[in-house]
Amino acid sequence: MKILILLPNDSLGGAEQYLKMVASYFTGSTVDVFFLQTFGQNSWEKSQQHIKLHYPKNNNKVFSIINFIFNPIHQKNRRYDYIFTSHVYTTGLVGILLRLNLIGTSNFIARESTSIFMRFKGMKLLSYKLFYWLGYKKVDLLICQTDFMKNQLVEGFPKLSEDIKIKVIPNPIDFAIIKECENYTHEEKLPNRYIISAGRLIHEKGYDILINAFSLLKPDYPELKLIILGEGNLRAQLLAQATQLNLEKDIIFRGFVENVYPFFKYAEACVVSSRIEGFPNVLLQMMSQNSQVVSTTCAGGINEIPGIHISEPDHTDSLKLAIDSALRSKANNRILFNDFLKNRDISSFINHVNNSLKNE
Repeated sequence: MKILILLPNDSLGGAEQYLKMVASYFTGSTVDVFFLQTFGQNSWEKSQQHIKLHYPKNNNKVFSIINFIFNPIHQKNRRYDYIFTSHVYTTGLVGILLRLNLIGTSNFIARESTSIFMRFKGMKLLSYKLFYWLGYKKVDLLICQTDFMKNQLVEGFPKLSEDIKIKVIPNPIDFAIIKECENYTHEEKLPNRYIISAGRLIHEKGYDILINAFSLLKPDYPELKLIILGEGNLRAQLLAQATQLNLEKDIIFRGFVENVYPFFKYAEACVVSSRIEGFPNVLLQMMSQNSQVVSTTCAGGINEIPGIHISEPDHTDSLKLAIDSALRSKANNRILFNDFLKNRDISSFINHVNNSLKNE
């Protein structure tokens, strides 16, 4: 089979990890992965042989889009068996190209990466609406991660549900990758006691709230450290916040880490502090490694996951209490978490997608 995946860039956030799982699943097929920009993180470089990576010659978005549109690979393939996207702009772009017959596909599967109508306003939201209007009619299946995400999308843009099929399919998890990565030994020495969080250093991830909650916990846990994995535009601001709270030696900003699993495995607790998410993939990764997991109710369905220590979003005291509960807990949630995760493997996800495509 011939499969096309289009991404805004080569970073490895939740939406990108989902698409990488999809690409890895289709062994025996040719998967062309196009990036419109590159950040040089090399997060896709170790991809399997059947995955062909196409990077832009420079980071000029207009040039990259033109290069993608007229890439001779599309003419060679003529018609893809599947096209996968997971960002509104790339979904809209592919939809426009399909309407203009510049590319072809049997199945166009798009996935919403966040709750657009809850997260954005003004001109940013207007630009998203424009891409919904221009490109989404050509989508064969639009995947929402939760019922909450689907409901806010249909309420915000009612015509979508009239034009295309929208299904709720929970995020997948790749157990083969987990098995390969979880026992990797780090050369660096980890702290004896630490809690950990991971994701881009942006406002939506709530790291300012996490740092404040950690400062309230410190008197009761003097040896405890906080490790934050990831990069983003708030790095300097968060470092300054840690310094202001005299926590610069206790909060470790580790930066981008390709293999997060050993970090999660040996933590006292894993924490998702987000204000809002589509659904945090990192939460599933944490659950695969650790029995003590804390999460804000930043997305639909989180409060229904058994064994999770729940916090209100954007609430320092609530997050502090949830982390404290996890640190004091003696419960082994391994069986609960394994039962929850077993139905989310990537094979089941693709089967669900194909069944949804067949059932008109």
